Amino acid sequence: MREWTDFGFITLWVLSFSVLALRYSLFAGLAFYIMQVVVIRKMVSKRLRQEKIDSKYVFIDIGRSCLSFFIFGAMMAATMIAHQHGYTKLYGRWSDQSYWYAFGSFLLLLFIHDTYFYWMHRLLHTKLLYRYIHKHHHRPTPPTPFTSFAFHPLEAIVEFVFIIPAVMILPLHPIVLFAFANVMTAMNVWGHLGFELFPEKYLQGMVGRIMNSTTHHDMHHQYNKCNYGLYFNFWDSIMHTNHKQYRRLQKREK
Repeated sequence: MREWTDFGFITLWVLSFSVLALRYSLFAGLAFYIMQVVVIRKMVSKRLRQEKIDSKYVFIDIGRSCLSFFIFGAMMAATMIAHQHGYTKLYGRWSDQSYWYAFGSFLLLLFIHDTYFYWMHRLLHTKLLYRYIHKHHHRPTPPTPFTSFAFHPLEAIVEFVFIIPAVMILPLHPIVLFAFANVMTAMNVWGHLGFELFPEKYLQGMVGRIMNSTTHHDMHHQYNKCNYGLYFNFWDSIMHTNHKQYRRLQKREK
């Protein structure tokens, strides 16, 4: 049986695109179906905005996301080719590092990505970059789970590029990268869910103050110049970029 390290660039590109598109279909598709079809009437009080979702933009988001995955897939394939030539520190045997290291490297990767995402995201909201690049992600109607990867091609490149130096500097197991990619996808979908599922007790507690909520990112889409973080509220708190009403709007009816 052939190992993935035996495949050429085109094959790795096609495989990467297929995996990304399938995961997006499962995560975003299931979330959209459950929230907008199955339970929407039962969770009116949890809905963050009352504007009607325009189906036209749902299809636009899906198309833009597929283009993003086309670009991500090419960059993933290039990274795997670099690994074949010994340019990364990916390791395949668990015995090469401890399980504690694997867990720690996963947490470190989340923090590095969150830091990169925050500052990259703020840069994309500068006047010029927003006008020509990032506005494509901020469509006129409320976001849906399908909006999570609907990027301009240049933004798609910038979104992915941080992983290249990460795998060249940090020893990482492929399973750690796979877990990270799933958490990243889930958080992107969660941020564009359109419903705040967590109760006030969670949102106002310690965990809710550390982790970002759907409310946090939905407000970013509403007001633009605030709430830039992805996983954690660390940088928004330090840099005072949380929306002034964010904590108040977390207090929703149960």
